[in-house]
Amino acid sequence: MSRFAGVNDGFFSGLLIHHQGFTLTEIMTTLAIVGILSGLAAPGLQALTEQKQGETTLRTLAEHLALARASAASYGQTVTFCRSSDGRTCSGTWSEGSIVFTDRNADRLINQDDLLLRSQLTPGLQGTIAWRAFQNRQYLQMEATGFMRYQSGNFLYCPQDGDPRAALQLIVNSTGRTRYAVDSNGDGIREDSGGSPLTCQL
Repeated sequence: MSRFAGVNDGFFSGLLIHHQGFTLTEIMTTLAIVGILSGLAAPGLQALTEQKQGETTLRTLAEHLALARASAASYGQTVTFCRSSDGRTCSGTWSEGSIVFTDRNADRLINQDDLLLRSQLTPGLQGTIAWRAFQNRQYLQMEATGFMRYQSGNFLYCPQDGDPRAALQLIVNSTGRTRYAVDSNGDGIREDSGGSPLTCQL
């Protein structure tokens, strides 16, 4: 009885020893494969992250414009929407953030009885946001009549590498209403309001 037990013990202990773990070669091979796959996936994940950030930022800008339109009508006065790096003044770049405020004398300053309606900073944005409009004024002002003050244009988002396939655009008309640029011809690049493909100037 003990003889058979000894055989069985040796048999099972051999199995345990054989399947105890991975060899150094197996581990190194696995790590190499994981490294290669991670390297291949990283650029795609980075691009996806940047595009999602761009989409979120443009959506926020569209919401700010809608707020400016509604507030201009509600307060019966000019409302200013501008870029802001500090959340309190018209300053910096659109990539840093923006503010919306009532602006009774349309001087683009929060003074007297003006009210700060919305402030949004975007310190983690990896791409860039640019406002393109007539005379290149870097602010938008809505009147109580429902029209902007001589302005219409677009917000263009570009990723860090300037790849136009990841470029996004928010088109703004003279009443402050917005729509997003789309890829109508299926070439992977969205078109602006004139039908031309979006481009990013680095």
